[in-house]
Amino acid sequence: MDFPALTRTGAMEFLSGFGKTIHNPQGILYWTGKARAKARINATIGSARGRESTVYPDGGDREITLCAPLIHSFFNGLETEEIFPYTPEAGTPAFRSAWRKWILARAGDQSGRLERQLHPPVLTPGITAAISIAARMFVDPGRCIITADRRWENYDHVLGQNLGIRIADFPLYEAGDLNVAGLVAAIRKVWLEQDNAVVLLNFPNNPTGFCPSAAAGRRLVEALDGLAEGTAKRLVLLFDDAYESYVYDPAAMQSSLFYLCRPRPNLLPVKLDGVTKELLWYGARAGAITLACPDEWLSEDDAEAVAAELDNKFAGVNRGLFSNNSTVTQSVATRAMEQMERLVVERQRTFELLKQRYRTLKDELGKMDTDLVTVEPFHGGFFCFITLRPESGLRATDVANHLLDEHGVGTVPFDSDNMNGLRIAFCSVESADLPELCRTLSQTVNELAERRRAHGQA
Repeated sequence: MDFPALTRTGAMEFLSGFGKTIHNPQGILYWTGKARAKARINATIGSARGRESTVYPDGGDREITLCAPLIHSFFNGLETEEIFPYTPEAGTPAFRSAWRKWILARAGDQSGRLERQLHPPVLTPGITAAISIAARMFVDPGRCIITADRRWENYDHVLGQNLGIRIADFPLYEAGDLNVAGLVAAIRKVWLEQDNAVVLLNFPNNPTGFCPSAAAGRRLVEALDGLAEGTAKRLVLLFDDAYESYVYDPAAMQSSLFYLCRPRPNLLPVKLDGVTKELLWYGARAGAITLACPDEWLSEDDAEAVAAELDNKFAGVNRGLFSNNSTVTQSVATRAMEQMERLVVERQRTFELLKQRYRTLKDELGKMDTDLVTVEPFHGGFFCFITLRPESGLRATDVANHLLDEHGVGTVPFDSDNMNGLRIAFCSVESADLPELCRTLSQTVNELAERRRAHGQA
């Protein structure tokens, strides 16, 4: 299949080999869409349809997707067509439009520019799927993707084990803030062996809760813009914004760097986010991939064709992986976002609780009676990270097992070449329990280190 607009504008050159060749075949959903608009008798879609009275004793003659009324009864206020039908591969138009407005509402003074540049968000089953699909679209197997040395362990699983992509990491911190120079150096190094560099950034960071300062964020945006201006090489910026709405330190960047990064013919910002944390609906499994397209792709002759061809490619990936997403999730999320002011107010209650826990945890970590750990910088999100210092001689897995088995305290250990420590999800711990958590952690580290020294001396 040809993609003349993507080829003509240069958009095609951002894509991996897979991304260049993937397309959405003109199969069932394609013909269903055409038939829905034109057919008098529609024999395309594989879902049972009929008169409402078939399944509802007091129903009328209107045609619906036939269903079990018992299931419908659990979705008070939703119509059958908001629950039961198949959904388009890239998401329902209503959800995509609502999520686009949700992003623009956070964009501040960049909203006018982004109103023009945002491609309609492509729905995925969760942000993990958004990361996987975006990586597959922009990075060939065996090639590099750049991300920080402090990262969610699932990055290695998704990118390395599942997609065969090499991870080129850079040290996240420099003097307690974002290591802008280290990231720039990593991009330059990747450009030595490939024309496209792809960066995956995650703030607030999982597992550390780290956010750049506002000044460091601006420096990074300026540095990336300068990099793109001085080369014909291409740069894709993937922003994993799962925890974007949860920043508690006023000195940190308060929203995604995606909004500040201006797309260029050789610089493409891509936002990865979703319902999971934004709407506090973890089981909804609704993520989104949103591209900010350079103005050069959006001329009067190209804009509509570029949008259609991008949709075709991403829909083609979705069709081949999971066919399509949950209709009812999109319907409920769309309905909620139509009442955005109320939704934001209700979510703010959880934000304030997490902010209180964040402050309590900061205070309690400062009181810990041990010099064998380092509390890594954290400013938001749902987590903090405690690194075990080399002189402790301890492995994070051993400490986590002891905490759980002996004290009933659950943490997540990270054991790797770059990380040896514990992720603490304060999002799920009551403020009253945080002092005990910190005391138990420091006591455990001291006891295990002393036991190890005594065993070594013996």
